[in-house]
Amino acid sequence: MMNTAKFRYYLRWTFGWLLLQPVLYLPSTSEAAATEPVTLVYAKPIQQGDSSKLYQVRLLSAALQHAGIAHQLVEAEVPMVQDRSLRTVAVENGIDVFWSVTTIEREQLLTPVRFPIDKGLFGWRLLLLSPQTAARAPDFDSLTNLRKLVFTQGHDWPDTEILRANKLKVLVSNQYHSMFEMLATNRVDAFPRSVLEIWRERAETSQPLPVEPAVVLHYPTALYYFFSPRQQQLAQQVELGLERMLKNGEFERMFQQEFAEALALSKLDKRQVIELRNPLLPAATPLQRAELWYQLPH
Repeated sequence: MMNTAKFRYYLRWTFGWLLLQPVLYLPSTSEAAATEPVTLVYAKPIQQGDSSKLYQVRLLSAALQHAGIAHQLVEAEVPMVQDRSLRTVAVENGIDVFWSVTTIEREQLLTPVRFPIDKGLFGWRLLLLSPQTAARAPDFDSLTNLRKLVFTQGHDWPDTEILRANKLKVLVSNQYHSMFEMLATNRVDAFPRSVLEIWRERAETSQPLPVEPAVVLHYPTALYYFFSPRQQQLAQQVELGLERMLKNGEFERMFQQEFAEALALSKLDKRQVIELRNPLLPAATPLQRAELWYQLPH
């Protein structure tokens, strides 16, 4: 049996060692519920309807819950295009968080959560075609042939710079809905849209715009949550929550619930992939973590 002197020495050594260890404390769900909820204002999306039902908002809420953070998510009053959202968050003018594809500039100005909530699929682009282009049925099977077409994109979208960096012709617009009108009236040939967006958008437009059936453009990018510089701690907590969701399968469940139908319609494994380079991609993008990215079926 250990004598009294040795026992006291053992206690001092054990608890002294523990006190020297770094401790990461995050409140439990029950503790968070007992505290005042954190209020986060997110940039109002351009799409109409109840934004609280959007995948990005529901996922953000779930990530905070998995991090044990009691919270309230509040939509900003005015819809914002990407550039305005970026500047509004950067100057700390009432917006705490928004989501967008990453760029070097955005990661310098804001606090990114480097977890691709789209599994990189905003960089997999199908082509909505104008009626005239669809009837003409040009070859889309190479970058050389694509350079003969005129595309449309938003004037402040990173995708615009990416397409132009690959020597594709782009006619920009500062209005989301006007790009569909430009396509329907044959002012442009094609409108590249993410596989996660294109089928919903096609169903919502009043014009019967066809989807090119054989190719998909691909460039590496990621849809991130971006936080105001004043919200770095919350950004870390959201990242922790997303990692927990990835580990327990909840992230994949939410992703599939939202996008399984769009992926099935896109038939990416049946399409020819045309690779584009992305000069805006930050070096810190976690491309080496295969579990974070969509993988083509074999």
